[in-house]
Order: sequence, then C-alpha cells, then structure tokens
Amino acid sequence: MSFVPPKQKLIWQPLLPYVRWKQGGVMQEKSRQKIRPPKLPARDGLHPVRLGKRINSKEARALKGSLGDWIIKNVPTIDPEELRKYFEIGEVVDWWGNPQTWDTPATALENPIYIYRPATDEIAEHIHIPIVHRGNGWLVINKPKDIASTPRGSYIVRTATIALRRQEGNADLTPAHRLDRATSGLLLFTERPELRGMYQDLFQNRQVTKTYRATAKAIDFNYIKSSALVKITVDPEEQPGWVKIESRIEKRPGDPGAQHAFGKINAVTYLRPVKTVTIEGQQFVEYEVQPQTGKTHQIRLHFASLGAPLVGDPLYGGFNAAPFGLEKVPAGYQELHLEACRLEFKDPQTQEMVKIEL
Repeated sequence: MSFVPPKQKLIWQPLLPYVRWKQGGVMQEKSRQKIRPPKLPARDGLHPVRLGKRINSKEARALKGSLGDWIIKNVPTIDPEELRKYFEIGEVVDWWGNPQTWDTPATALENPIYIYRPATDEIAEHIHIPIVHRGNGWLVINKPKDIASTPRGSYIVRTATIALRRQEGNADLTPAHRLDRATSGLLLFTERPELRGMYQDLFQNRQVTKTYRATAKAIDFNYIKSSALVKITVDPEEQPGWVKIESRIEKRPGDPGAQHAFGKINAVTYLRPVKTVTIEGQQFVEYEVQPQTGKTHQIRLHFASLGAPLVGDPLYGGFNAAPFGLEKVPAGYQELHLEACRLEFKDPQTQEMVKIEL
C-alpha cells in the first residue's frame, strides 16, 4: 500500500507510478514501489541492449517529444533509418517486452527501453564449438583459434559465447574466464545464472591451475638474465624444475599489444621445456606453461621478453606469423602456437577435484 502522510488529503493518480499530496500548501510526491519484470529473453543467443543513459523518474516525466526523436538525439551511434526499421518490426521494447513506436512519448524512458539489434558480423556458416566436458550446470569447450571468447567491438556472432548459445539453445551460457582470440583451448562456461559467480570467483581468486602448450625457439636459461623490467628465476624454490618470469604488464588504449612497465609486479608465469618439435624444417621447443595471473597477452609477452616469441605470433615477432589484423591466418603462415590444454580446480558445488585436459 502506498505511503500517505497523516491528516493530508490524497490526490490519487491511478495511471502514474507515484502519488501526490499537499503538505503546507506545497505539492509533495512519492513513487510507488515498482514491480520489476522478469529479464527479457535473448533472441538467437543475443540479449537486448538498453538504449540511452539511465534517467530518474522525475527527469523522464519532464521529457517532451517522442521516444524515437529522443533516441536519435541521445544515442548517436544508431542510424535514424535503421532505428525506424527496428520500431516498425517491433524490435524496440519496454522492460516488459512490449513493442514501442517512434511516436511513443519520451516519458516512457521512466523505465528502461531496450532494442534487439542484429549483429553486424552475422555469418551464414555455422561455427561448431567442441564440448570436451560437462559438469553440473557448467561445461568446458575447446575454443577454436581466431574467434573471440565473448562479444566485443566488431566480434559478436563470431565469438565462442554466441556460437555456443546457439549450438546448445541456452542463452544463459556465460564464460567464467577468457582466452585471447588467437589462443585455442579449454574455456569453462556456466549454464545457469545462479552459478556464474562461484565459478568466475575460482578464476579471479586464482584457485584454478591453468596449463598451456606453447611453441618457441630453444631458450638457454644458463645465459638468460633478469632486466630492469623482467625478473627471471631459474629453478624457483616453490616450483623446482621450472623457470619463473615476473613483470608488470600494461595495456595502452589504442595499442593492440601489451608492454612491460616499471612498477609493482602484476604478471607471473612459470614455464619449462617439454620436447623438441620440427616446424617447416626448423627445430623448436614445446613448453609447458602455467600463468599465475591473467594479464592480456601475458604468456606471449613473457616469451618475447626471453628473445623467443611464440611461433606464429603476429604482434611480438613470432616465426612465420601472418600480418597482424587478418580475420584468419592465410595458407603459408603459422597460426599462433598457444593452447590452453589443462584445467584443474575444486568444484565449488561438490568440493571434488576436477582435472580436464586435451
């Protein structure tokens, strides 16, 4: 029941989500408690996007003109003709999913307005995502190379997240961590919203042992020395037989690569050689790698700092790498030789140890 000040005459507004009353000759106002609708459903794996900035109730009720005109003025990334088309086909909806029109009063923005906008990178061919393990409400895939983990920028449909949602028919599938677009391998997804937090926390709190395979030229660790930016420890006490690389990694806006920087260490990687391999008639070494942190391009940059960029790495000078920026690696070039091959963790639901590997 709405709040009514004692001994005040109530002016009831049955069509508005608030009540008004006079107090000391001044009109007062109080919002009624709103009932939040259920989350809008996804369409073909894509969730609707909220239009415009958040507006409080008082500001929204003062808006003049139409909803369409307001969006054009305040959301310049949307083409007016495209917006008219979205209105006509019912893709602009309120938070209950009711279609809106161009001429809907802008006061409708008192509650969120959403748009089901088609992906700009929609493709005809189906992207198959191999599933290597299924748990209780979660699964692990083998992410292919050259597709992003999650929608970002120009990559929406061509991502593991959207492809897997469409493949499984489950729009709630969400990755608990991420892999670079050029990196293949194991990626864990939760299948239900209530499980997202507990599995994302595993990775954020470094409770998952992640192991990668990486290929680069042979490194003579007897002659590798630390620098002002990169600390190198051979045969560290806490992990004998490995090499420990420590540095501070920063990513600058507009720069596709990452850089070492002065300051507190935020990136730690352990690595060790496993075997010799031959690529295009040349000898390389396959390394086992365990990053303790998850900075952008961490493994790639740490190998490059050792003078041994990964085979096929276009950003850091890898052997026979394709030019940077291509959608797919053309024939005659090497793909990035970096694969997430093993995950080990204690399942937060069962408290049992889980080991998944390729």
